[in-house]
Amino acid sequence: MIVVGVTGGIGSGKSHVAGLFRKLGAGVIDADAMGHQVLQDPRVKKRLGEEFGEGIFDENGKIIRKQLARIVFGESSDSHFRLVRLESITHPEIGKLVEQQIDQYRRQHVPAAILDAPLIFKSGWARLCDKIVFVDARLPLRLERARGRGWSEDELIRRESRQLPIEEKRQRATDVIDNNRPDDPEWLEAQVSELWNKWLGNRD
Repeated sequence: MIVVGVTGGIGSGKSHVAGLFRKLGAGVIDADAMGHQVLQDPRVKKRLGEEFGEGIFDENGKIIRKQLARIVFGESSDSHFRLVRLESITHPEIGKLVEQQIDQYRRQHVPAAILDAPLIFKSGWARLCDKIVFVDARLPLRLERARGRGWSEDELIRRESRQLPIEEKRQRATDVIDNNRPDDPEWLEAQVSELWNKWLGNRD
């Protein structure tokens, strides 16, 4: 089994690409979904409450993700430091879930595990991967998708500034998929199939 990381800028279409690999027989690991799962862990919630205060919880004791995002992606002078603190608490726990899922796919003899993780380099999870795919999409396309999430251009740029620079992600990837033709889905599918065949075509 090979492990393939999928990364790129915000709104580049990483999850869509991961879904196309799933159609070819891959198992997909959604690091963002695991991040949501980790925020429900009582130990993590306790540490986050100590770090960020009780204001991040609703009346039922559930973390308000939008409130947490306002703290760590805000414009205050200490927001970058607070993001580092958040990631120091959550990334190790997400990493454990990622490794468990990789092991499960390996036991199931899945041909490839696709790790959909925007922060794959920043988190250190690239070490788990045999290949890294960078999904390339121009800023106007990514901004259009981000607006669908209710984000402004400033919000996208501010969040991306807390990640590894786009060009560094591209340079550190082993492969690049061009997702700049939103009206031509066959173009994207052909690139995914080509990579799949390159990686796995000679295997029994």
